[in-house]
Amino acid sequence: MSTLEPLLAHPYPLIRGGGLFLLFLGLGFLLSWVFRTRWLVFVIAGFATGLTASGLSALLPSLGSPSFAHIAGLAGAIVLEMGLIYLTVTRFKDAGERTLILAILFVVGVHFLPMGLAHGPLIVVLGLLLMVNALAGLKLTRVPMQVFGIVDALLKMGFGAVMLLAYPALTFT
Repeated sequence: MSTLEPLLAHPYPLIRGGGLFLLFLGLGFLLSWVFRTRWLVFVIAGFATGLTASGLSALLPSLGSPSFAHIAGLAGAIVLEMGLIYLTVTRFKDAGERTLILAILFVVGVHFLPMGLAHGPLIVVLGLLLMVNALAGLKLTRVPMQVFGIVDALLKMGFGAVMLLAYPALTFT
């Protein structure tokens, strides 16, 4: 490692991989809301493609090495999400499809908050917006649930694109 490398390292070296993951996951979710009869295929394909693309982001020019805090923030957020989704499904399994799905979307937003350690403040903003969107869906029962699902997917895609293409350059110090 050269003496300049720590000075040139990006504060969130995992950000492009996170952006790629969000882009493909968001696209899978968007397609699942548009083509409801094949929703599971699109969710699985979006997740698998996003995970693969995130891993392949290591082939892009390096933004630096992730620290323990970056990895811990990412891993902790995923563990938190899994636990909260289990609790949410257990709590809302009989509350109806709308309530269950929107509660899960809220939990997904929550898990982006600690992910800020890995990807920076932009993903925290995304998490807050996803939480507000899910809460709006729970309160505005006359609006079709698909509207909130599509907004959720578009937010993920938009923030993913910014994280991949623009945000690394804007936050480079």
